[in-house]
Amino acid sequence: MLVSSATALLSLSLATPAAAQNCWNGAAVKAAKVRDLQTLLMVGALQCRSTQYDVLGHYNRFVKAHRTTISAHNDVLKTHFVRAGKARDYDRFTTAMANGHSAGAANPEFCRETAALAEQVAGLGRTEVEAIADRMFVSPKGVGRTCS
Repeated sequence: MLVSSATALLSLSLATPAAAQNCWNGAAVKAAKVRDLQTLLMVGALQCRSTQYDVLGHYNRFVKAHRTTISAHNDVLKTHFVRAGKARDYDRFTTAMANGHSAGAANPEFCRETAALAEQVAGLGRTEVEAIADRMFVSPKGVGRTCS
């Protein structure tokens, strides 16, 4: 009985780190939210090129102003997937975000709203961009269980 209890305890302690790696910590969730914002703006830049709304120009200013922020959050996301043993899922994750926003582009207001958002965030600092992403994307597509 003691041997089986010790074996069960050992297997539980070995399983815990793997389980913890599959959850989303606060930094990974924040990174997913910023990536979701950037992806929304990128989809707008692509989908709204033939409209009266200058999403592309505002998006380019956003990327230029926040290149280091975007890159840092992408690094956090990639690290999350590598630690979970699912490095290949990063591309699926970001593609699913883009596909979700592409579906929303059918809304007639999408280009107007996305252009206004891109213009707004291009002129903000990192903390403000992160706060907007946090408010807009409470539960980004593909983010699973969060770590306690």
